[in-house]
Amino acid sequence: MNDRISENTLKSFRTFVNKFILTDDKLFDTLISNFEYKKVARKELLLEASKTANKIFFLSEGFVRFYHTKNDGTEVTSDFYFAPGFITSFTSFIDQKPSIVNIQAMVKMDVLFIKYKDLMALYDKEHKVERLGRLLAEQVFITSEKHLLSFLNDTPQDRYLWLMKEYPEYVKNIPLHYLASYLGITAESLSRIRNRSVK
Repeated sequence: MNDRISENTLKSFRTFVNKFILTDDKLFDTLISNFEYKKVARKELLLEASKTANKIFFLSEGFVRFYHTKNDGTEVTSDFYFAPGFITSFTSFIDQKPSIVNIQAMVKMDVLFIKYKDLMALYDKEHKVERLGRLLAEQVFITSEKHLLSFLNDTPQDRYLWLMKEYPEYVKNIPLHYLASYLGITAESLSRIRNRSVK
């Protein structure tokens, strides 16, 4: 573990983990010692499409964009993930096959990450950490299903208003064309929704 990790990052990490498993000092030290620290620049790719995800990142701050590029070069934003939480392309990470999505930092941030081989070794040694992995995987599934159902059943305006309610400090900093792509509408339509919502 890098000694430059801030106390706030460590506190955020432990608080988030303790929502799933209770860690005493010994277990927490074992867990955090397997993580590395990285400063991430705005727009930096944490994962590039066609490369295999061999790390899981913990965000204590900021947010990331998931996107893929169509054959015509158009970028399609499929999701945003907001701190605190663990992120990666879980399909690529679990299967250890190339990712079809890019993961891009939307702001400058500090992250923690653990490599695939280190996590697998930790699962073998610590039953509680393996349980943490299962519970986090269940959360990812639930979040993905809610996202899909929202896309199928809610209007773009409903989804925009939900984002504004849950993550107002982040949403106002998302470029209009990224947010419109995520909502599945044009930038012009999103501008109209924004104008209506502030009246």
